Amino acid sequence: MYSSALLALGALVLGVFIIPALLLKHDSHKIANRLLATSLVCQMLSVGFILLGHLRWVDVANTNFLFIAIPSCSVVFLLGYVKKMVEPSYQITLANTCLLLPFFALVFLMKEGIRFSESALAEARGGWPPSPLAVFSILNYGLQAIYLAYAEKLTRFYTSAIENEFSNKDKVSLRWLRIFIRVYLLLLLIGLSISLIRMLPGIELWPRSIFYTGSIVVIYYLIGFAAILQPDIFSTRAPQIEALKGTADLRADGTLNSKAGKYETSSLTPELAQRTWLNLQALMEEQAPYLKNDLRLSDLAILANIPPNHLSQIINQHANKNFFEFINDYRITQATQLLAEQPNIKMITVALESGFNSQSAFYKQFKNSIGLTPKQYMLQSRSQNS
Repeated sequence: MYSSALLALGALVLGVFIIPALLLKHDSHKIANRLLATSLVCQMLSVGFILLGHLRWVDVANTNFLFIAIPSCSVVFLLGYVKKMVEPSYQITLANTCLLLPFFALVFLMKEGIRFSESALAEARGGWPPSPLAVFSILNYGLQAIYLAYAEKLTRFYTSAIENEFSNKDKVSLRWLRIFIRVYLLLLLIGLSISLIRMLPGIELWPRSIFYTGSIVVIYYLIGFAAILQPDIFSTRAPQIEALKGTADLRADGTLNSKAGKYETSSLTPELAQRTWLNLQALMEEQAPYLKNDLRLSDLAILANIPPNHLSQIINQHANKNFFEFINDYRITQATQLLAEQPNIKMITVALESGFNSQSAFYKQFKNSIGLTPKQYMLQSRSQNS
């Protein structure tokens, strides 16, 4: 088992650099970074326990239950990090700390059966009925998977929320966080599956300590690195995201509600909505606000002299799109005109003059809307005109 000891040592060394970097980062993510740093500290306790056990510096067979419970709580602080990133008003309260209780309760209730002696580990590797250590492993994986599933749900809500406020998502999408959370959840489910399969007699599979240390801990540190590089975006977006959270446009899972009954309590009458929609279309054609690459719903609401919630309702009902889709449709139309009128134009110029803030965002949105890349579209247009 020297492999898991070396992996644990490497994780500890990385943690020594990542945790201080998170704590010393000065931006509006300060509380979120502290939660993530706490989560990493919990993971360091876990890998430190593995390393010291291999070095025989601690008696792993009679370890205090707190040294087992605290590492298990790392996922709770990771969930807190996700909540703070997607909900800037999120505060750490006594009720939130109760999320730690299931892990402490699990370890406390099973502390008499959780032993890491050679005989206990051998007993946990296979066979029926499962040993207390095997049952603890299954329940622990299951609990962590539940918390991670909730974190993934929050990232999906956030994705839908920003599309109702922002016309460009490059710096605010937190796509990296959503991907890492999903990968982490997948790894937990694999770990759970390994624990379940190993209850069958004679099936060893991959050693759990190597799987845990070599995969899940790596994901934690990747999240830590990405968090250090994350731009400061709270100061400009917090009010809008918090306002959207309470609207009827989004379900709790982040998807759009059906139109039926969606705006039953709205003060916007059908007649006023239709008139405002026509005025909005005229504004888009005459002033072309979509050419501003950082345009937000609140900016367009000021230009159109419409409350932001009414503007969002009008776009959803009359265009059947969210704000992001609505604005980028105009940008794609502008791009196709530039490509048709100027055959030798550079793609970065098309992107910027159409309202996109990067060539990559332009390519992605163009392909999603047209079904072709900009270059393919240009070649097709040339062949049709020749």
